[in-house]
Amino acid sequence: MDEQELRSLFAAAPGDPPSPTFGQDDVVRESHRQTRRRRHRITAGVSAAALVVVGFGAYGALSGDIPKSLTAASDSGVPVHSGPGSGQPGDGSMRPEVGGESPNFSSQPPQQGGDGGGKTGHQLAEGASGCEQVDGELARALARELPGPVAVSQASPGGACSTTSRSAGFAVPGGEVSAAVYPKGIPVTFKSQPAGAVTAQVGTASGGVLVLVSVPSAGAGAPYAGQVDQFAHDLAPRF
Repeated sequence: MDEQELRSLFAAAPGDPPSPTFGQDDVVRESHRQTRRRRHRITAGVSAAALVVVGFGAYGALSGDIPKSLTAASDSGVPVHSGPGSGQPGDGSMRPEVGGESPNFSSQPPQQGGDGGGKTGHQLAEGASGCEQVDGELARALARELPGPVAVSQASPGGACSTTSRSAGFAVPGGEVSAAVYPKGIPVTFKSQPAGAVTAQVGTASGGVLVLVSVPSAGAGAPYAGQVDQFAHDLAPRF
């Protein structure tokens, strides 16, 4: 390569770069300006949101309603009261009264199974006489003696009752089985029984008389007819 070619190459090379039009101070100033602009936008957004919340609160106070957006405090466990009329849950009639009777509960004590009245309306009572009440002791003893299951609470005075005897009876398949216990020295007097009835009389341990009657339903034979006498002999020693 000769001198002429070298001269041509140097002539074609780019010249010195131009001097910059900004410096470090310009960059710092622009950064500060962008930061202030972002802060202004954030402040304006927060202010607008606060105005919206205040506006909804004023509307709810005037109209008596609370916007759903303001009920979040209630959902998180913070109570929100809408006014003087609002009360605690249970302030109504469903809340039991203190020191008095609640309108939601019966003041009558519950009846115990076997010790209350049955469907017939007769009450169980120990040592009761007459045809208005059922003797509880006799009803329980007769219920244990019968082969089929019976409920003591369903006992009635039965067809063998009288004004001077303790009585109990049960409806059974095919009719009714009832018993009456007469005290010592009291004559046995009970109403006449329908046709087909089976009756047994056995002396009790206290010197009285136990009467056991099996009364059939219409068109049927007396229930447990062949066991009536045995039932009476089993029951009599208990009275």
